[in-house]
Amino acid sequence: MGVLDSVSVRRGVAAILIAPFIVLLLLFIFDISSFQYVWLHGDSDLPLAYRISALWAGREGPLLLWVALLGGLLLLDGKRHDSESEGQHRIRLGLLVGFAGLLLAIAMYLQPFRPTPAGFTEWMRPGLNALLQTDLMVIHPPVVFTFYTLCIGVGLHAVTAMLTLNDGENRASLTDLRDRIMYLARPALFVGTLGVGLGGLWAYTVLDWGGYWAWDPVETGSLLPWLALVILLHLRLPKATSAATSDSGRWVMALGVLPAFFAIHATLVTRANGVWASVHAFVTDGTVEPGMGPVQRVLAIGISDGAGVEVHLYLLLLGALMVILLRTLAGSVSEGTKPVVTWGMPVGVLTVGALAGLLLDSVEVGLLTGAFGYLLWSRREDGERWVWIVAGVALMLFASWAFLLSRTYAITGMILFLLPWLLQRDDGSDESSAGLGLSSMWQRIKQGKTQISLVIWTPLAVGGPFLLLTWLLLLAEVDGASLAWHELYGTPLLALVAVALTVYSWRKVLPSEWVPWVLIGVFCTSLLIAVFAGEQLPGDSDHQLTDSITRGALAGFVLPFLILSLPAMAHLVWTRLRAWGRAREGSTSRKGNRRKAELARLRASSMHIAHLGILLLIIGHVYTTTLVERGHPSHVVMLPQDTPIEYAGYTWTYTDISTTAPGSDDWDYAVGDGALITTIEVVGSTSETTLHPGVVRFDSGSIPARSETDVWHRWNGDLIVIFDYQQATGADFAEFMAGDGDVEKIRVTIYDLRGSHMVWVGWVLILIGSCLNWVLTPKAKGRDTKAPTIEEE
Repeated sequence: MGVLDSVSVRRGVAAILIAPFIVLLLLFIFDISSFQYVWLHGDSDLPLAYRISALWAGREGPLLLWVALLGGLLLLDGKRHDSESEGQHRIRLGLLVGFAGLLLAIAMYLQPFRPTPAGFTEWMRPGLNALLQTDLMVIHPPVVFTFYTLCIGVGLHAVTAMLTLNDGENRASLTDLRDRIMYLARPALFVGTLGVGLGGLWAYTVLDWGGYWAWDPVETGSLLPWLALVILLHLRLPKATSAATSDSGRWVMALGVLPAFFAIHATLVTRANGVWASVHAFVTDGTVEPGMGPVQRVLAIGISDGAGVEVHLYLLLLGALMVILLRTLAGSVSEGTKPVVTWGMPVGVLTVGALAGLLLDSVEVGLLTGAFGYLLWSRREDGERWVWIVAGVALMLFASWAFLLSRTYAITGMILFLLPWLLQRDDGSDESSAGLGLSSMWQRIKQGKTQISLVIWTPLAVGGPFLLLTWLLLLAEVDGASLAWHELYGTPLLALVAVALTVYSWRKVLPSEWVPWVLIGVFCTSLLIAVFAGEQLPGDSDHQLTDSITRGALAGFVLPFLILSLPAMAHLVWTRLRAWGRAREGSTSRKGNRRKAELARLRASSMHIAHLGILLLIIGHVYTTTLVERGHPSHVVMLPQDTPIEYAGYTWTYTDISTTAPGSDDWDYAVGDGALITTIEVVGSTSETTLHPGVVRFDSGSIPARSETDVWHRWNGDLIVIFDYQQATGADFAEFMAGDGDVEKIRVTIYDLRGSHMVWVGWVLILIGSCLNWVLTPKAKGRDTKAPTIEEE
């Protein structure tokens, strides 16, 4: 791959990767239906934007888009970084071009440019899926695949370092390695935030969920690489002379691989249809036997066609990345041994784990158990052994929660992971053990330095378990998402994030010795609210998450922690922005120094703007998702015509229903062949409005109609009304559509989403913060400088 060192060659290779997508895009824009892929999904009557979104309706279009974006990555990050050796540069570009080439080969095997068979006439064209005929679907898939592409770029830097870590010529410093990884990690976080948010907005406005998030497998899969990036970007490690030989360097490489691992995993979730049941899935490949886990389902698909080859490629890549991760993190046990042993041990461990997983009915848990156990055995340092002990115990606990393991197996696994600690001998020689009493621990907790140390490790200590929990729940949700599981087990972990941000924000405001007492007070208050006042919260607070825990109890416990953190973080953002303003107005000795001071303060502010956004989004999430049970019959309301009905504190009166079609004066839709529109008057104690939910009809395409929700944007949150799609296809409506009858009552679904504005405000703040942090990070000779420490901020 030495030829790729040439700029002209890289441009030529990138052009080869990008050209097929451009050609297919032009075919759709001009609706050249002599090509079957265009004939299947395109339509000359569609607006130009929706002819572009038709590209994502099949399997070939998104794959060629990803190949083109990888070609763009070759241009963006193809030049050798100053701290990168020639050998590393060639390996990285070789891996990038090889991955893109494999995807291009699969895309071509799917024959995106095959001619339309004879007899396939224009009037027979299936038409575009109705859910894709929206503005958001024009931009959401390209943004998400750009996110995945940047994650792949991050992972390639880490994998290259892993593959060359024993090469003395290629040993870079820890700072240099981290800089190369962060060069793409920061823009990846911004693009990922944009992509996941646009998907939530699409669900909010098009999928008639009555919300922006439902832990659907596809959206959960896209969240995992975003979480991996958050953990990576918050990683703070001590200085080390060599990334190859230090444990710190191994952690940088390992965490750098995770975004790429989960980006490939997310693609597998999206494109291996029939494995995960998802409302996002528009490409069907058949079904598999129920009761099988994800790996078994993928293997059952076979490789008889291009779709099977593609998903098996993703599975092989995930397995290869797991082997490389194990080889790197357990490197100390294999130094100086032959490559066959060095790489054979991780392969053997994963193979045994997979076979054991078959006996436990969960291949995935078996693989992870073998990996964590191998890493626990291979590490000799007490600190890192504790990491894998905790990881193993958490794996067993979370797998039990997700019903991937029986309780007996989970408890047995916990005991086995705890054995190294239980069997550990204490000879009394460690003088530090005297300081482990409760009194000593309490004194340390009251110290500001200890508190900040705990805060620094929170992204790993909380983010890691949250990532693992979310992943295991996703693996268990092959037959449908369970919103309750995610909320019950994940929300308390998010409360710990709020605690950490609160302590960080208070570090220069509140005396450190007060902090533990305040947090204990908040904890007690949370328990009291959860037990005695949780069911007084808005939404479905009295609905059961489990036999003993209601939605209100869970929300009542976590909200005090979240709400307490808001003023503290808002105050920190304000003080940082004021410091930035003073730096702009100040007169330092030289203009260049003043400019650097301004940018440093603004960049420090950007981090906290993103943190404030995360807090707002989580609070909004609790109100609009944790406290709302979607699909529950209590949200379905029958409205007789001209008869006021009381619901959710408002009076609802259905007054009229009408039909409209393209060309009519009241037609207000960009697409569709007809619409059914209702008129509902909503009156509250101090306000009122008129809503018009309905259904848009499509005479072609796989979906004959889609609901058009209507939203009342109030100051305290949105009120969403969804006209029942099933009723619109009933017999009584057939008479109405024929003009021979009337509709005496309608059925609507109503969600009162108080606090929904906080979700979108929080999302925008995260976008602003992550974008500023990306663009304001100082560059030096084509690479990032080191990340600032808390003291520098």
